[in-house]
Amino acid sequence: MLKRLEGVFFGLADNTRLKILNLLAKEELCACEVMAALDLTQPTTSHHLGILERSRLVASRREGKWVFFRLSSPRVGEVLTKSFSLVREVP
Repeated sequence: MLKRLEGVFFGLADNTRLKILNLLAKEELCACEVMAALDLTQPTTSHHLGILERSRLVASRREGKWVFFRLSSPRVGEVLTKSFSLVREVP
């Protein structure tokens, strides 16, 4: 259980991954849309999406040659919202 929690925190512990999660909290996106929205290279996008998948924060599905990503659970979005609220509250 602790190892899994460590993976979740690792997934959250990067500014780029937080930006990706924030995008995916709004809608499902293909990797190319994430890449364009954040002005990332393909290898960088794949790297971060892979970490988010391994940490189980993000799930994917393949449709032809496209891979679409979404938050793995609505609870992930809730954690993000609460985390942003906490950061605003803490001096």
